[in-house]
Amino acid sequence: MGRLRRRVADRRHRVDDAGGVWIVTGIVFGILLYALIVLMDVAGFTPVEPLVVIPPVLVAMIGGNSLLGGGRTRGRTAPAPQPAPGSEGDGRAGRPPTGPNGREPGGPA
Repeated sequence: MGRLRRRVADRRHRVDDAGGVWIVTGIVFGILLYALIVLMDVAGFTPVEPLVVIPPVLVAMIGGNSLLGGGRTRGRTAPAPQPAPGSEGDGRAGRPPTGPNGREPGGPA
């Protein structure tokens, strides 16, 4: 009987994992890893110096792009593509004037 009750209780109390917990977990572990790398750099292990410099630079670049409104069209749509010169406006290249290779019939080969 105990097993049956546990199964019924488990079905009623489902854990809703919408992803927020994993996002917070990733941020916390990332901060801990960065702190460990900084500690290694302070202790004199110099090969980790690029790992100390690059993440803040990337965060600053992404933040600066967001502040400048990058990546958004702000309600503007992209202009329609213009037909290529010599085309008939349907996106395909124009046909030669006469004959399969564009030579005049009866002209020099």
